[in-house]
Amino acid sequence: MSSIVEDVCELLDSYNGRDKVVRLACYACKLYGCVKDEKPWQKAGSQLSSARMMLRLFDDVPMIRHTYNYGLGRHEATTTAAILGVIANMVDQAFLPVEKACWLYDVGVLKLSERNAEILDTVSTALWAASLFISLIQTSRTIRQLWWSRDCLQNSSEDGGADARKHLDVRLALQGVTAGKLCLDITHAVSCLPAGCLWGEKIGATKVATIATTSSVIGIAMYFAKKRLLK
Repeated sequence: MSSIVEDVCELLDSYNGRDKVVRLACYACKLYGCVKDEKPWQKAGSQLSSARMMLRLFDDVPMIRHTYNYGLGRHEATTTAAILGVIANMVDQAFLPVEKACWLYDVGVLKLSERNAEILDTVSTALWAASLFISLIQTSRTIRQLWWSRDCLQNSSEDGGADARKHLDVRLALQGVTAGKLCLDITHAVSCLPAGCLWGEKIGATKVATIATTSSVIGIAMYFAKKRLLK
């Protein structure tokens, strides 16, 4: 029991870990509110979502540091991986100020026409979806590389490198789950785009909340799985 409590406390002590928990609570409340048609639960979910967004208002400096340290990705094994990394950083860097502008408009500090405000919100959602799509491409490339490493290990070793292959199998499984989670997140993000943009606004609120809640559960499960399996 103490080990479980320690793991939960460690999760909540980190910024990313707490964000995962708040995200789960946010969409679980929205899902319950949609299923039971209870507005207070939906409002609770919206306020938790706002809390996550408020914390992201201060992510610029860490993101700038990450982008600077990554540079042009010269440490990457391939040029394609470096290009994807640079594009991902550019998209994430652009998302933060756009999201801040949306918040400033919502609180009345930034004065915009309704049309411009809609465009700004669409750009924010599109950047979110683009970031997820790039992450899916990167994850798919990682899966392919792990499969290649596994095959090479099996062909070059008499016993197939049992221990090393087992470790690769675990990493493959985790990357596969990550890819599935990203697909759910992309479905969620695109559904928030205006009607006419792919499947924007075509998925009902209950289904969107279900997708987001499932993704959140997977995210927390992955956190604990990595602690246990990748020691």
